[in-house]
Amino acid sequence: MDREEYRLLIVDDEAQILDILGGYFDKLAYQVYRAPTAERGIEIVEENSDIDLIITDIELPGKSGIDLLKIVRQIREDIPVIFITGHKTIEFAIAAIKNGAQDFITKPFELIEVRKIAEKVLRYRKRSQKKERLFHFTKSMNINFEVPTWQLDTGVVSDYLAKFLLNSGFCDQQDLNQYNVAFRETLINSVEHGNLELASKDKGNDFEKFAMFEEERERRLTQDEYKNRLVKVAFLFSPNRFSLTVTDEGNGFNWQEYTRGGNRFVGLNTQASGRGFMIIYHIIDEVYFNEKGNSITLVKSRPAG
Repeated sequence: MDREEYRLLIVDDEAQILDILGGYFDKLAYQVYRAPTAERGIEIVEENSDIDLIITDIELPGKSGIDLLKIVRQIREDIPVIFITGHKTIEFAIAAIKNGAQDFITKPFELIEVRKIAEKVLRYRKRSQKKERLFHFTKSMNINFEVPTWQLDTGVVSDYLAKFLLNSGFCDQQDLNQYNVAFRETLINSVEHGNLELASKDKGNDFEKFAMFEEERERRLTQDEYKNRLVKVAFLFSPNRFSLTVTDEGNGFNWQEYTRGGNRFVGLNTQASGRGFMIIYHIIDEVYFNEKGNSITLVKSRPAG
């Protein structure tokens, strides 16, 4: 990733956190803007049209981080926002995503975790911006893809499906993001842990292991054994209900180990890797697996009223 092209805004009322995060990303060759309040952060966004990512504390004096996000959406709706919070409950995590956050960071945090989350968000945003226009002409309410792993851009597909829901009137702008996140995490799991057979635990808790994971990911994307495996996506839509089925050609996994009673996720994972499954379960109404564990179906009904 060429970090020199990325411009990051950090908003926090604690000077120490501004200094630590700002200094860390400065050394990574990001262009960093700092703001002690949401109000100042909004001014910076208005003054600089090139900001790529905002990392903000959710609890700020004056306007909150959520207020900041909502106002930024009116200025530039494409800027992703990551919340920093001292809360570690699943309720807060889902509330953050429903309010439009692309991801969240819990205190106390490790700098390497912040970096991994930020770079994941930036990576998928950049790819989506480049390729999104390829999907503008799709009008079908029943959408099917069968894509070789090496050609699948998970960010593009998740953005397109989520915006289809928005354009159809199934959801509003506020709910758009949570579906985007759920679709993206589902597709990433099918690519990385399905077709590429990479274990989530191999990402580790330090950047060296994470970098090794990424290198192995890129290596397998060049090998015929892995890269030509298909990811099959079936999206079925009606005005009051949709389903998304994603099937990979991997070995599957024992999904029962991660659920309780068939449809409840066990535990809360706030690390940068391994929490996609948890997020999906708290956004989508119904989640089903086939027996092998290489196919997942998400079902969501439109809220009444």
